[in-house]
Amino acid sequence: MRRVFFALWPDDDIRSRFSYLSDQFEQPGLRKLKPSNFHMTLFFVGNVEDHIVVTLLDRAKSIRSFPISLEFNELDYWRKPKVLCLTCQKQPSSLYHLVNALNRMMSGLPITRETRPFRAHITLARKAKYRPDMTFKPVRLSAERFALVESISTTDGVEYRVLESWPLPS
Repeated sequence: MRRVFFALWPDDDIRSRFSYLSDQFEQPGLRKLKPSNFHMTLFFVGNVEDHIVVTLLDRAKSIRSFPISLEFNELDYWRKPKVLCLTCQKQPSSLYHLVNALNRMMSGLPITRETRPFRAHITLARKAKYRPDMTFKPVRLSAERFALVESISTTDGVEYRVLESWPLPS
């Protein structure tokens, strides 16, 4: 079984901006994400067999969408999953277009779809106890590609690896 998800994958400059924000948080037991793992999930697939991964890779090639630009301008604390994440006040229609295309692409596959409304976010830390009181300069993420990413457990924690990415042509 492989644990996979579709995501927008930030470049190193944007990762360093997310990391700078994350470095400002101090809470007992807080688990900050490694900068190399920062991403924005579009569709969480979950644990699937290799043949499903092959199908996802093949189907994703046919998705046609548009470049996406997001401004992460809010720091949120989500109480139930205990995460600190960056969110956007506004989400562009191009983002919904891509998320909806990915949802349609799952038709006929043994994959559970999310029932909650989609909300763009970048998780910065887990096991948070509260939202830090801070202000920050918004971080703009411009994506011209989307990716299928695998979550791999290692002795040093979870590592995310891009399996393949596809363009979002204008």
